[in-house]
Amino acid sequence: MLNDWEKAAIGLVLYFGIAPALGFYIQGDRRLQRRLFATLVFMTSWQINKITLMLDSIDWYRGATKGFELDLMDVLSIALLLSNELKHDRNWKRIAPGALLYLFYVGLSALSIINAPEKVYTLMAVWRFGKAALVYVAAFQFLQEEEDLLVFLRALSFTLIVQMFVVLKMKYKDHVFQVMGWFEHQNALAMWAYMCGLALLATAMGDASKKDTRLFMVAYAACGVIVQSALSRASLVAFGLSTAVVFVMSLADRVTLKRVRIMATIVVCGAIGVMIALPTLMMRFGEERNEQSSDLRVMLNTAAADMLRDHPIGVGWNNFVIMANAPYTYGDVIDDWTRSRGFNLDPDEVHPQPESHYWLIRAENGWPGIIGYFLFITVTGVWCARGIWMYKRTIVGAFLIGVLAGLVTTYIHSNVERVLTQTKNLYTWLIFLGFIARIEYSRRLRAA
Repeated sequence: MLNDWEKAAIGLVLYFGIAPALGFYIQGDRRLQRRLFATLVFMTSWQINKITLMLDSIDWYRGATKGFELDLMDVLSIALLLSNELKHDRNWKRIAPGALLYLFYVGLSALSIINAPEKVYTLMAVWRFGKAALVYVAAFQFLQEEEDLLVFLRALSFTLIVQMFVVLKMKYKDHVFQVMGWFEHQNALAMWAYMCGLALLATAMGDASKKDTRLFMVAYAACGVIVQSALSRASLVAFGLSTAVVFVMSLADRVTLKRVRIMATIVVCGAIGVMIALPTLMMRFGEERNEQSSDLRVMLNTAAADMLRDHPIGVGWNNFVIMANAPYTYGDVIDDWTRSRGFNLDPDEVHPQPESHYWLIRAENGWPGIIGYFLFITVTGVWCARGIWMYKRTIVGAFLIGVLAGLVTTYIHSNVERVLTQTKNLYTWLIFLGFIARIEYSRRLRAA
């Protein structure tokens, strides 16, 4: 077990030694840059303990951030950024559109440190979410031509297929009921999978080559296997509905025989898959714990609302769990609910965070944080929708259809799941948004 001094030394070597050296090495070499970016994409699915070190670790804590995180994805992002800084074309831009807006959201959220009982916990969150901007800008700078988009989608396909085999091994060899793959929770796995899978589906339905179409469709099928195996009720519904949205938007873009064939194939295969998995799905949807889980979500949201009422700028980023437990009284509503069900209180049991991402942000980051967050996702969402129109009937437009469907589904789903607080989901999301920013920047150059 490494101590904090050893972790800090490793972090310094990685961030200020290996990352710059790697950036120097790959400068001007698109082949190596693409391989490095593909590795970064694969890391969004890798076990978190394989790619991170945690300084001042608080593993026992039930909050979203458990220390000052050092991440290999940051190292690769720095290398990509430096390689572009050293050698770039005339259309290169150092700061991606939207990057400052994202950091503005982080800054607004950081104001909550004023009320935080554990201020160092807030600094942990500011560090973690702030440095995530690196991957946003790295993705923005990486995307320079259509081939780069295809490299990303091929890497994403490989990553989904690998994760499918991990999931199948857990399900059929290890006999895990709700599999998590290499993720920390089945919901994080399922939401990551459908965000990626929808982009692949929409691109495959567009003007992708036959070879890429086959690969993307296999990866989309892998996504379906992953979501079904995770047995997340909301994810199963979200995946089906968002797939239908991709169908409709793709046909609105252009009706082609290829799109009709893919739709028919998915409908038939999906129906067969549902029939095979129906007993398991019915068992999952009919579990008694579903009602208890729903009631607990309501109680946690009530506690969050009380925190927001008393602290309009938030109780402190990454401090909800502190405020929801003794000696603070915001968790009393949960204790009262527990007693009303005839159970005794366990003095050692810690109240968790709300499952709702939005209630968590409102409680911890207050009105400034939630306003900043909605501003960021609204602006990038508008860019994505505008890109679909500007690049209609192209592979870029098809890709954006899937991205928009995945984003909107994730944002709706985030009302009951907070997976965008988890590192791998966060970085995957920001990679997609970095690509949107690049496409928006290209649109501006064309309009100039």
